[in-house]
Amino acid sequence: MGGGSISQEGVTYEPWYKWGVLVLYLEMLGAVGVCIYSLYMAFTGTGGFPGKGH
Repeated sequence: MGGGSISQEGVTYEPWYKWGVLVLYLEMLGAVGVCIYSLYMAFTGTGGFPGKGH
């Protein structure tokens, strides 16, 4: 027993596992996209302030 080493030999995952990982990565990409868009709007001055009226 190698003190915390994790081996992936013989590990079987549930059938939904690959779809769960795919959805998780898509959500991460979406979050990064929203952050980039938000920073773009903030630095270009097109974002405005909520409740300001425009």
